[in-house]
Amino acid sequence: MAFRGEGFVSRIIRHVTGGRHTHVGIAWVFRGRVFLLEAREGRGVQIRALSTCLPCDWLHCDLGWTENAETAALSKLGKPYSYVDALRVGMGIAPSNSGYICSEFAARVQAHITARIPYFPAHTPTSLVQSWLDQDVPLVALKED
Repeated sequence: MAFRGEGFVSRIIRHVTGGRHTHVGIAWVFRGRVFLLEAREGRGVQIRALSTCLPCDWLHCDLGWTENAETAALSKLGKPYSYVDALRVGMGIAPSNSGYICSEFAARVQAHITARIPYFPAHTPTSLVQSWLDQDVPLVALKED
């Protein structure tokens, strides 16, 4: 899942990355409902109902969720967001593992599912989205009802 934020921090992210996506997360289906697993500024790693996060862009990767990925993702719940790592990644430096940023968390979870996107912790939201688009993965805009 990819987001195009409009706030102050999102404008900074767009300026630094040169892209339109400012936040990413992982869609997780549990008991017939879709949730967003994400590392969020000010909140850390959390789960939200996707319906509360619209609009957003869905990258239809069709990876096939694994128990290994689920365990990896859920084990990070409650871990802090790292503003320092956000700055480091913005400068092209790998994060320090003092917490998580959205793109690092998403890349780590994806690494448990597929090798199609090599794990690279310094991904920005834009570079992570672009790595899927480069593989012709369709991007679908999801809007509120």
